[in-house]
Amino acid sequence: MTNKPSEPINLFDCATTQKVIGQEKFLDSFKAILNHGAYCQGPETRELDEKLASFAGTKYCSTCGSGTDALTLALMAWGVKPGDAVFVSSFTFVASAEAPVLLGATPIFVDSDPNTYNMDIADLKRAIAEVKAAGKLTPKVIIPVDIFGSPCDYDEIMKIAKENNMKVLSDSCQSFGSNYHGKNAGSIADMTATSFYPTKPLGGYGDGGAVFTNSNEENEMVKSCRVHGMSTEDHYDNVSLGMTGRMNSFQGAVLLLKLSVFADELKKRYNVAKRYDNELSSYYGKQKILDNCRSAYALYTVTCADRDELMSYLKSNGIPCGAYYPRPVNTQTAYAKWNTRSLPVCEKLSKTVCSIPMTPYLTDEQMSYIIEKMNEFAASKMNKAA
Repeated sequence: MTNKPSEPINLFDCATTQKVIGQEKFLDSFKAILNHGAYCQGPETRELDEKLASFAGTKYCSTCGSGTDALTLALMAWGVKPGDAVFVSSFTFVASAEAPVLLGATPIFVDSDPNTYNMDIADLKRAIAEVKAAGKLTPKVIIPVDIFGSPCDYDEIMKIAKENNMKVLSDSCQSFGSNYHGKNAGSIADMTATSFYPTKPLGGYGDGGAVFTNSNEENEMVKSCRVHGMSTEDHYDNVSLGMTGRMNSFQGAVLLLKLSVFADELKKRYNVAKRYDNELSSYYGKQKILDNCRSAYALYTVTCADRDELMSYLKSNGIPCGAYYPRPVNTQTAYAKWNTRSLPVCEKLSKTVCSIPMTPYLTDEQMSYIIEKMNEFAASKMNKAA
């Protein structure tokens, strides 16, 4: 029997990276910002734009204030408006659907694949056909969400989009650092939005986000829209509707430092996930990662018929866990009027998913304890069933 670890176990770990890099480096970066005084979109954010684009393998990256800003800015750049239909996963955080709604577009919720938990291809085709048959909305954009860090089936989604004259905005808010068929997140879809919220694989010390594209025209529109639609020639002529979506220089400095250890942390996350894959009981359903793909493992999530009981058991043994997400977006109060389609897999996932500790810095002792306790719970359920 594995003893309870001496150090507390965290569901997320937002502190250890700072120790690995060294607190003094962060303080030195902050002092540099205080000295040059460019607090919004300063040299740190411009350097970050270049390094993030290089990491993703895209021509352009524009940092912004949050993942929600990134989604909204990308849609603004495409001129999404009332009368447009935006097809979006429902088993996700609300921001994925919030962005099109803020622009007056209509979210069309799509069910999930029961194995990958990502957007279901067959249901996406059905949803598009339904909208076309109704004739009231123009199919405009597909927003597939790389849930928990695992890439969607982009070959199929991009094919469907092309056949229907639509764009694909990859919601990679949980998946920056993932890889799809040799391409890094950011370089797969027409545009990509990501988040640097502290609990993300590459997390800042506050909100932050970025938009990736290979189109100079799209990138210029994103940069304009993040500053109220400002003209590049006349800063007091706002040529389009926009918003305040700038990244501050302090977040840029933090992310530059954290990017220096990001590749190593991704490897560590992958190793944690492989141990879970190999050692957790078959009683649990495990998220399927598509062939020739690698997840960023923002979260490690299993399914369990006795989810609530499992969570109570884990917490009583000092193991933090969470239900992401306990309600699909289409069932939430603000989105009730768009709850027009049956999404049975989303509904089931919301009642069975459980995310367990996933950080690059889990120790062998901590992992052994987590796995042992989870397997103890599974064994007790299987013995009762027998």
